[in-house]
Amino acid sequence: MDHIRVLIAEDEPVARMGMRVWLEESGIEVVAEAATGSKAAELAQAHRVDVVIMDLNMPDQDGIAATREIRRTRPRTKVLAFTSYSDVRHLRAALRAGVHGFVLKDRESDDLVRAVLALADGETHFGRGTADHVVALLQEIPEQPCPLALRGLNATQLRILSLLVDGHEYAAGVARVLSLSEKTVRSRVSEAKDITGAHTLEELIALARRAGLGSPFPRRPGPDAEFPD
Repeated sequence: MDHIRVLIAEDEPVARMGMRVWLEESGIEVVAEAATGSKAAELAQAHRVDVVIMDLNMPDQDGIAATREIRRTRPRTKVLAFTSYSDVRHLRAALRAGVHGFVLKDRESDDLVRAVLALADGETHFGRGTADHVVALLQEIPEQPCPLALRGLNATQLRILSLLVDGHEYAAGVARVLSLSEKTVRSRVSEAKDITGAHTLEELIALARRAGLGSPFPRRPGPDAEFPD
């Protein structure tokens, strides 16, 4: 991305100031700041930001709840957890809420900048001190059968829904990732709505999210990936 719009959600003014300086020195625009979780959710929507740097321990509404709200109302926005907590319990809760990366507060400013750039480019970032815990969480996840609400959907339809839950643009972004035409993506989504009984795209995405589709750290398939109908 050539131009990155960032929201800093942190209740300590000095910390916010420091992050703003680090980011702006790297050419990243800070469009808003929030001192509470509820304000962060409001400003992320109002300013249509690309990345939210979210302190997990926020007053009024904690960072986990605020992240969940941002991912619901602004699915294209990526959330970077900027936190003192590196234990598995906090990481698990943040991943389930929809964060795309972690940076611990005791790390260098360069790590924060790298993380923001990675998220804005559609990648994830798990800094030192959290990566081992993320691997441990991955190893805990059992394979799940297709959720009952999505039974009857084929592999392409499920992959499209997963990408939509992860915030990929409909239909151009999904088509680009899967090397499909936009017409095919729209057709598969229409079929999925008929099968699930969803009336709108938003309703279908919400259904897919509740059923557990999407990844806390999505991986985009290469151009040779195949998703049979």
